[in-house]
Amino acid sequence: MGGEVSENNGARSYRGEVIGDSMAITINFKWALQICALVGALVYGYWQIEDRIRNLEESMLHADNSIEELLSKHMVEEQIKREELEDKVSFYEKEFNINPLSWGKRKKK
Repeated sequence: MGGEVSENNGARSYRGEVIGDSMAITINFKWALQICALVGALVYGYWQIEDRIRNLEESMLHADNSIEELLSKHMVEEQIKREELEDKVSFYEKEFNINPLSWGKRKKK
């Protein structure tokens, strides 16, 4: 009751048992191997893409954290520089008067 192996045009195939009056199962080994190779290649490609996306997401998180740290550092430095500049400007406004009409007048303290 076993199947028989036949060769058609250089391709091996296995002819299974007859299921119905006019129905037979035929498996071509060459096509089966090609389909398995194709499925394997598709799975491998999908896995590579998923791995690359995961690595890119991790890199983006790391870059976002670095940007936030640098931004906060520069904001603090900028605030300190602005305070120093405001102190200098207020000093010059108090000490130096560039209005020539008021040079003869004394400051009231």
